[in-house]
Amino acid sequence: MRKNSDKSIWHAFVCVLPRIPPPIVFNRTLTGRYLADDMRPRITEQNQDLSRRLFELIVVRALALVLSLNLANRLALLPERLGSLPFLAFFNILSLILTVVFLAFWLLDRHRKAQILFQIGSDLALTTALIAFTRGIESPFVLFYLLIIIYCSLTLGRNGGIVGAALSTILYAGLITADHLGVFALSHSRIESQQATFRIAAHALGFWAVAYLGTYLHRRLQAIEWELKEKIDSLTELQRLNEHIVSSIRSGLITTDLQGRIAVFNNAAGELTGRETKAMIGKPVQILVGENFWGRILDDDLFRNPRPLRLEQWFSIPGGTMRYLGFSVSPLLDETKELLGYILSFQDLTEIKRLEEEVQLKDRMAVIGRMAAGIAHEIRNPLTAMQGSVEILRSHANLPQKDERLLDILVRESDRLNKFVEDFLTFARPRKYDKHPLDLVTVLRDSVALLRNSPTMRDRHSVVLDAEDREVLVRGSADQLKQVFWNLAQNAVRAMPNGGELKIGIRKTPAGGRVVFQDNGIGMSPEEQEQILQPFNSQFSTGLGLGLTIIFQIMADHQGRISFESEKGKGTKAVLSFPPLDQEPNAGLLAYAEKSSQSASVSQISG
Repeated sequence: MRKNSDKSIWHAFVCVLPRIPPPIVFNRTLTGRYLADDMRPRITEQNQDLSRRLFELIVVRALALVLSLNLANRLALLPERLGSLPFLAFFNILSLILTVVFLAFWLLDRHRKAQILFQIGSDLALTTALIAFTRGIESPFVLFYLLIIIYCSLTLGRNGGIVGAALSTILYAGLITADHLGVFALSHSRIESQQATFRIAAHALGFWAVAYLGTYLHRRLQAIEWELKEKIDSLTELQRLNEHIVSSIRSGLITTDLQGRIAVFNNAAGELTGRETKAMIGKPVQILVGENFWGRILDDDLFRNPRPLRLEQWFSIPGGTMRYLGFSVSPLLDETKELLGYILSFQDLTEIKRLEEEVQLKDRMAVIGRMAAGIAHEIRNPLTAMQGSVEILRSHANLPQKDERLLDILVRESDRLNKFVEDFLTFARPRKYDKHPLDLVTVLRDSVALLRNSPTMRDRHSVVLDAEDREVLVRGSADQLKQVFWNLAQNAVRAMPNGGELKIGIRKTPAGGRVVFQDNGIGMSPEEQEQILQPFNSQFSTGLGLGLTIIFQIMADHQGRISFESEKGKGTKAVLSFPPLDQEPNAGLLAYAEKSSQSASVSQISG
């Protein structure tokens, strides 16, 4: 029986350790992934909590011991001397030394369990000594056993409470028994065996009751702490997930309070608006959407209207670019349906807007093309007859000089009208050219050589060709591409009436080939850029307004794209993008024009 009891006490000693939850806890999240909570942070938190409790215990026990000793001395409950030493001074110094030793071990931050066991043993020994030297069974320091049992339960859990109660009972019972048997002379008066037995039993009952209560409180405290930590972890994980969702969606998302101050501004919103995400928090949303749109948000009844409030318009982005953004506004409500603020989600509709403009342009071009075919047919035949008649009349008649001049004007204007009709026919019924692999560098060099020797070039004009690659292969028609290059170059030269430099660059790209015409001419305003591809829209007095429209058709036929960047007074840049040679022909693929107002140099281009 005694052997089993000793084994149980030993097992209680070796098992003294705070409870640790399962090493890995799996939680099913909204993303469908299993997120594992690492065990290391939990153990670290436990060690920090145990370290904090141990420090508090060291400080509290020192204060409680010193105050109790000095109070007992005031009440004349302590002997004056312990042998040749002053009793109070000895225990005060001993208490201070133990406190310093405990703090030294605590600062080492190692072997917390061993330190707690060492401190428990020291306090049990010190308490037993105090009881022994302060009248034994009548000593007021028996209550220290209860304090030791309590902090055993709080620091070491159930097993700690059991060990503390068992050792306190054994030490107290052994001390009283030794006093009763006369081994030590502790109390001034002798007590009966039954009274000593009752005292021991009563104190033992108190010790075990305190151990039970301390263990119960420890369990409840630990359960509450772990429940709180689990809820904090769950809330933190949910908050992280919410942040990841908000930052990962590709639509811009802004939430505001009722006054319009921005509370959430995700990464996509920063990319679409060209603003810093963190810098926008707390700023008024009016700086983005404008006072008029914010007024519409405040005036609109978002509760009764099942459809969200929408706004689509061009926005100026820092840096000079323009983006067409589509906003959708919804109310931000709490669980009681009370309005807390507003949610603004938006997307970049720039490409969609430009594709719509392209479709509208193509519809207009189709209508004009049908009309052009009929007009050209009706004009060309009588025009040819008129030109022939004039030539015959001039060759057979001796006319005065004045009449000769009139005939020259008639011939010249007939040629001009004939050129107009030919452009009209080219626009209305473009010829079909066979496309073959060709080198864009060679075609461009030929066009540049022709431009340098053309009558439109003056001494004040210069052309610089920069070919980054020796060869850029694409599939196309050399004749059509030469027409594209010639028209763009001619327009660039016209846009520099006082002279200037035309830079032409060509290089190979992963998407195919890229040709850039950039001048430092008169440039274009945003309004002029909007009309740049419209038929019969020319910024030059000698132009018909069909050149760029024909270029647009040729680029569409080559599955390429043309874009313009321009600023008034700073020039124009025209960018031609060609698909790679190995791309399969796709008749349904259309080129589209990109027009944006930027602070780069660009050419006024119009036919």
